[in-house]
Amino acid sequence: MGPLSRAGALISACALALTLAAASPADAAVRLGAAPAVPAGSRIAGPLVASTPMRVTVTLQPQDPAGLSAFASEVSTPGSPLYRDYITPAQFAQRFGATSDEVQAVESSLRDHGLNPGPVSPNSLSIPVTATAGELSQAFSTSFSRIALSSGRTAIVNQQAPSLDAGIASDVQSVLGLDTLTAAKPLLVRAHAASALAPQPKPHVVTGGPQPCPAATQAATNQGGLTDDQIASAYGLSGLYQSGGAAGAPDEGAGQTVAILELEPYDPSDVAAYEQCYGVNALIANVEVDNGAGSGAGSGEAALDIENVIGLAPQARIAVYEGPNQGTGPYDTFSQIISGRVAQVLSASWGQCEPLDGQIAAENTLFQEAAAQGMTILSASGDDGSEDCYPVPPTLQVDDPASQPFVTGVGGTSLTENSSGTRLAETVWNDGPAVGASGGGVSTFWGMPGYQSGAPSFLHVINANSSGTPCTASSGDCREVPDVSADGDPATGYMIYWNGSNTGGPGAPVGWQAVGGTSGAAPAWAAMIALTNASARCGGVPIGFANPALYHAAATAYSSDFNDVTSGNNDMTGLNAGMFPAGSGYDMATGLGTPNAAALAATMCTDAISLANPGAQRTIRGSAVTLKIQAVDTRGAAVTYAATGLPRGLSISSATGKITGKPNQVGTSNVTVTASDPGGTTATTAFHWTIQTAPKLSRVSLSSVGAARPKLALTVAAGRDAPELKSISVTLPRGLHFTRSRATVTVTAKNGRRLRFTVSLQRAALVLKLRSTAEQVRVTISSPRLAASDSLTAALARHQATRVTLTVRVTDAGKRTTRLPAKVKPS
Repeated sequence: MGPLSRAGALISACALALTLAAASPADAAVRLGAAPAVPAGSRIAGPLVASTPMRVTVTLQPQDPAGLSAFASEVSTPGSPLYRDYITPAQFAQRFGATSDEVQAVESSLRDHGLNPGPVSPNSLSIPVTATAGELSQAFSTSFSRIALSSGRTAIVNQQAPSLDAGIASDVQSVLGLDTLTAAKPLLVRAHAASALAPQPKPHVVTGGPQPCPAATQAATNQGGLTDDQIASAYGLSGLYQSGGAAGAPDEGAGQTVAILELEPYDPSDVAAYEQCYGVNALIANVEVDNGAGSGAGSGEAALDIENVIGLAPQARIAVYEGPNQGTGPYDTFSQIISGRVAQVLSASWGQCEPLDGQIAAENTLFQEAAAQGMTILSASGDDGSEDCYPVPPTLQVDDPASQPFVTGVGGTSLTENSSGTRLAETVWNDGPAVGASGGGVSTFWGMPGYQSGAPSFLHVINANSSGTPCTASSGDCREVPDVSADGDPATGYMIYWNGSNTGGPGAPVGWQAVGGTSGAAPAWAAMIALTNASARCGGVPIGFANPALYHAAATAYSSDFNDVTSGNNDMTGLNAGMFPAGSGYDMATGLGTPNAAALAATMCTDAISLANPGAQRTIRGSAVTLKIQAVDTRGAAVTYAATGLPRGLSISSATGKITGKPNQVGTSNVTVTASDPGGTTATTAFHWTIQTAPKLSRVSLSSVGAARPKLALTVAAGRDAPELKSISVTLPRGLHFTRSRATVTVTAKNGRRLRFTVSLQRAALVLKLRSTAEQVRVTISSPRLAASDSLTAALARHQATRVTLTVRVTDAGKRTTRLPAKVKPS
């Protein structure tokens, strides 16, 4: 697949097409990208005080960007040999994160310019820096101004693009947080703002899922909103609840974690009131990012997101990540969710007009990481119809991150049900500029991904409104948004409990209320994906990046898996000739349509094998090996295993996937494991397996003990085909001990050069950690660091001492520790 066109131009502008501040010297300064454009109607309010505290995030280029994009696509695409062969965060960091040399080079450059970089992120893609405006100004050769925006808000802007040392310029993707011009919008719309509300009384719907209390039902009757049992009934979640989960219990999302990105706080008492009404008790964890999002009830966005997931998937765990809605906050929050991978599904209901979001390229790398690790990301497509930059100017634009090619964009509909909870009709949600409309259209940054360009013609993904012009595609068309939809109209909105403590501000509604916007649609889809993952059909194997599976489902069983929305358009202002109209199949107002969840889940859980990659292996020649390859068939079928390239002496059990034996030949093998089921479905994974010899201990001597000046010397060499040595630990026999003296310890390399190291005493063992690795070292430890007991000294003086055993533990650069006992006769 791979994002095309303006995406490539954007990444080039941010990271590759760098402007040289000086011509040719090796230490020339390099400008990264361009300074942000100041919005129309803004004015400079003055310089920024130098002591102003700021936080920036330096994002790093991944290893092999093309390989990352290809892998993220293949692991998510039905029919690919790598389908659902997800990797772990550690494997991602090793395979695609910046290398340790690149990280160290960037950190060193930042320090050279007076900054104090924080720890690199677990995925090796970003480095945080906290400093004053003056320190950042000097480090990046830029100046800062305060800008008075037309909205009345004051923002910070850097007047010049950041300057970097030429030696690290190609390693850096962007420097985020130098300006605070834009902020993400919560994509929530309140029912009381709608132009026409008509109460729509409906009874409870027995879905197999949670049922609301009378207070919620009465409020829904009064306001025209829908309780979550009615939403579940309309979208076919009843079939999932009743079909049972992977463990045989009712499918309510057990075993799944849904991460919710929030850029505002929420009041836990609101969520508790909602749970009490529905008789559920979800496990909720809060994670603060960059000191969190503040305190209070928020605007209701967080309450909507959390309560919607709880009401539809009550057994799923909820992880709420709260970050600040400025500077690096959105990127850092996404980064922590994805690099931590505690969740299988991520719901985001905050967005920005695509051209205004300066973090797009860096976010795209994160979303590819999420796909590689098997995470589904659902994002609301915006509430300004086809004009996401509304009100200035009302041109055709879409919302980020919904438009990202590795994100599932979720639009909004107007949902009409009958008295039994059955869906009667759905149209595009469009209440005009006073309220809002379903976001969608053509991306100005991303080329059309393969799951859209390869869709069959009857789905009409490529249609009369498709175009390659907005994203300047060299061939083909641009990415189209949204991918799917659900209820978004506040007149048929979601009933939530918010502002129960009446602290939401003057005139804010209190308690049960109907809200809409694509903000409600995204968490509804997140709950459905969690239920799908947990279903017996999927067997707990996560769907991962959902778009390839969604478009595949539409291509194979569209009429049963989706409700086709064919009425309305999302031209919110009426100034764009009805762009974009709903129609048969796909359209840029509602995507593929809304879900028939039980049928769609069955199709998305296509016969597939999830085959875990064990990562690179390293074994000492002649030692026993036991490695279990893990594979799960989504249909529960038995899996058989085969392997090629195994080191000599090893074999795999076709029935259990267990690799056993004793390798007998040194070297590195490229191992490929294939798992198959009786239906012919296969999955493959590959990894390196290195067979090495153990490190060798030689030339061990223990002298001058009888003279009360003991001296220990030994030589350690790394094994053949093994990583170099990193640390050495020495444990002494009875009669000898180490003191805390800092003197008389030397470590020399094979050529006699002295090596730098740190030394410490840990549980009577002397531990030497090398500052740099070495193939072979000679260690000498002398008195007064080494001391002997009086009894041992006296015994040696009488020539009565026999051989003693000391233990040397060697740890190599691959973190493998080997115990090497040695017998030596003291003298």
